Amino acid sequence: MVAPHCDDEVLGCGGLLAKYADQCGVVVLAEPDTLRTKEFEEAREVLGYSASWLLNLPDGSVGADMTALVGMVDHLIDTCRPEEVYLPFPSLHQDHVAAYEAGMRASRMAMGTRHWFTPTVLVYDVAAYDLTLYPSDLRWNYFESLTEDQVDRKAEAFTCYQSQVAAGPHACNELKSTARSLGSQRQTAFAEQYALVRTIR
Repeated sequence: MVAPHCDDEVLGCGGLLAKYADQCGVVVLAEPDTLRTKEFEEAREVLGYSASWLLNLPDGSVGADMTALVGMVDHLIDTCRPEEVYLPFPSLHQDHVAAYEAGMRASRMAMGTRHWFTPTVLVYDVAAYDLTLYPSDLRWNYFESLTEDQVDRKAEAFTCYQSQVAAGPHACNELKSTARSLGSQRQTAFAEQYALVRTIR
């Protein structure tokens, strides 16, 4: 999965990462400071996955050189050859827009032989942003069923990011109740939501 910043991987795909830890990897675009790097490693341990890459691009302007960014994501996808790629919803944060656009471009069909065409591409929801203000035809139409343990580990992983925890009422503080609500609407205990861009079966 492609994360603009350390913590987006937990907010968007924490349950998925806990569920399929041995099959997942996370690439983070923006360079974290020392504290956030430590928080990222602690959250990774809670979720149980091991594969991760930090591209260390400037926080707030990861898309300043889109050609270079697409090239880096392209290279990772071609190296790892994943069956699925997860990208952030292109919300109001410029780094999320850049991550989404770079990921989509890296997931394109290309003429060269050194390009992996990922069979399945999905977009994940980062609950920290209001998505309704961004024009998009994406729809939440794919739901990952989760157990209570997986959701609890997602919530625990986010508590590792003490530098990012919001005070008071905030979607980041309601990860378990949100997962319960999403799940109950689909006749499962807990769930995360995704927008399916394409899948090849």
